[in-house]
This record gives sequence, structure tokens and C-alpha cells, in this order.
Amino acid sequence: MSDLLKEHVKNVLEANYAGVTQTRRRIEELEAQGHRIITGGQIGQDGWDIIDWRTNEILAAGDGGLDAYEAAAGDLDPDDKFIHHDRILEDEDLEYVSTPGIPDGLANAVEDWVLSDDADPEELAEFIGWPVEKVEEYQAEE
Repeated sequence: MSDLLKEHVKNVLEANYAGVTQTRRRIEELEAQGHRIITGGQIGQDGWDIIDWRTNEILAAGDGGLDAYEAAAGDLDPDDKFIHHDRILEDEDLEYVSTPGIPDGLANAVEDWVLSDDADPEELAEFIGWPVEKVEEYQAEE
């Protein structure tokens, strides 16, 4: 089971890295087309913000709920070039990695842990025999 579990951890890391790489390429394509990637949105009941994803610059923030948010977004983006980062992520395949021989519930729990902030890259690297730097790179969210 240990070798199978090591294989599964490697599969999870490789699938994550492939997904992140695909997202980065998509963002680069969109930016090359003149789009600006943003984050932010509703904060609490009435608050909101619009943030440049690449620079973390707060482009606008305020109160007034969705109406105020949409008005500010329209003023900032009259050419409709903003794309919310969440919209890009919606296109990703978010299925769990499965490894034959490992029950799905266990495989999913391992995947959640491997990609969580609680997973120690040094511990994972030692377990699967990869350099720590590679594990850190393959665990990255973006």
C-alpha cells in the first residue's frame, strides 16, 4: 500500500501542476488579447472591492452592494476587458485524482491534504523521493 500511496501523491502533485500551468497559459492568452484579470467582489453585506489579480492593486472599493459594484466596474472597464479570475477557474477540471487500488474516499482525503497549507513539502518530498523544491512548485496554487 505504501508504494501505491506514494504513486497517488505523485499523481495528485502532477495533476495540480498541470492544472496550474493550464490556468497560467489561459491568463497569459487573455492578457495578450488585452484583458485584465481581476479578483474581489462582495465583502460582507454591502462592501465590495475590485482588485488587479496580477499586481494586487485595489482598483476600487466601497459600499452600496451589487449596484455600486457594477457601476464602479462599468466605469473602470467601459470596453468590457475585465475578466474575473473565478471565471477562469470555472473552466478547470476539478475532479479528484483517482489511483487504481486506493478507495476513492481515501484518495480524496489524501489529495485534500497534499494540496492544503498543512502539508509539509519536506515531509512529502521525503515520502515520495522528490526534491523539496519540486514538491513546492507542484503544490503551488498559482
